[in-house]
Amino acid sequence: MTNLRKALVIGAGIGGLTAAAGLLRQGIGTEVFEARPTPGRLLTGGGFMLWHNAFLSLRRIGLDEAVATDSVRMRFHEFRSDTGRRLARWHLDAPTRECGAPACALRRSTLHRVLTEAVGEHRIRLGARLTGYSQDADGVTAHFADGSTAHGDVLIGADGLRSTVRAVMRRGSEPPPRYAGYTAWQAIARLPGESVVPTGTFFNLWGRGGRRFLYCRLNENEVYWDAITSDRAARTIDTVRQPRGVALARAYRDWPEPIGRIIAATDEEAILPVSIHDRPPGGGWAHGRVVLIGDAAHPMTLNLSQGAGQAIESAVVLTGMLGQATLADLAGVLRAFEAARRARTADMVTTSWRIGTLGLVHGTPLCRLRDLLMYAFFDSVARSQSYSLMLDERLDRGSVLPVARATGSGPGR
Repeated sequence: MTNLRKALVIGAGIGGLTAAAGLLRQGIGTEVFEARPTPGRLLTGGGFMLWHNAFLSLRRIGLDEAVATDSVRMRFHEFRSDTGRRLARWHLDAPTRECGAPACALRRSTLHRVLTEAVGEHRIRLGARLTGYSQDADGVTAHFADGSTAHGDVLIGADGLRSTVRAVMRRGSEPPPRYAGYTAWQAIARLPGESVVPTGTFFNLWGRGGRRFLYCRLNENEVYWDAITSDRAARTIDTVRQPRGVALARAYRDWPEPIGRIIAATDEEAILPVSIHDRPPGGGWAHGRVVLIGDAAHPMTLNLSQGAGQAIESAVVLTGMLGQATLADLAGVLRAFEAARRARTADMVTTSWRIGTLGLVHGTPLCRLRDLLMYAFFDSVARSQSYSLMLDERLDRGSVLPVARATGSGPGR
């Protein structure tokens, strides 16, 4: 039985809230601190995919059904070219049956709501901007910009790509995040109609000129989409003299429908440009009573749609280990957590980065070659390798991540 009494979680994003929910399930008192001042600002971003492995991890803390209830189950992942040619179609029903968990599309706000309800709003302190922390034999103390402090037995840094906890741990001696060379223009469009965008298929289009376009239906009225543009392509997208929607519609005017209809149905203020970054894989997530998870530890690009999934996995693994920890072995447990998670997340970061480089191709001959390779290998080799990576088996001191050995289908963005 654990003798940890209090945990401090810095960051109320997906990783932080999942960790808090897991800690409370282990009977550990928990408080979450979030720099953003209002709940609405926690819900920025549109929709995303949550794959089987994330649902299997959520099941371990009793939240998989609540998340799945307000999600749309994906049955197909379809790759196409910018001419509309189908390059591959991955059937997701078989791996869903085999591993016992779905792949779903959902609003980011949906997942935040479920996690917040599991933690309890009274345990989340907003407007608490961390400035540093100190630790000694009696515990760890978090220091905030308003002069307040909080004391606990362990501090979990889940404060994102530009983590303050990470910066303090590294004493400021670390390169900035690595820019991937492209921007994702993310939005949710109000667009009813199964004939326009069918429910249950995630569409992933690869084009010339450093452009991609991803979309899927979130519910009967809404469609989530991402327009991904390389820096070179973005130079032709004039959002200074034109509204974003107009500029993007022009950039994708030659692409097949319903892309034009999706962009046209989107409110201007709903389109959010996000510059994509990660960090090269590396260690050093744990120091004494302090540990990093999620984007603070292993940020990755969007190409495997595993940023949220890996944050959830890390949070669930960590809290399971802390539930068995004593104060005497806490530092060793945190180091063991890092050892258990480092190789798996490094594989995700590296693979996602490599996939992203395929989207930077501009010339028509190279794009045609890429499409030919996708047509030849994505329904077989790529599908198998993708699922092998996603549902790989990793150990964390006797607690096994939920895993199934899948033989068909696979994930994407």
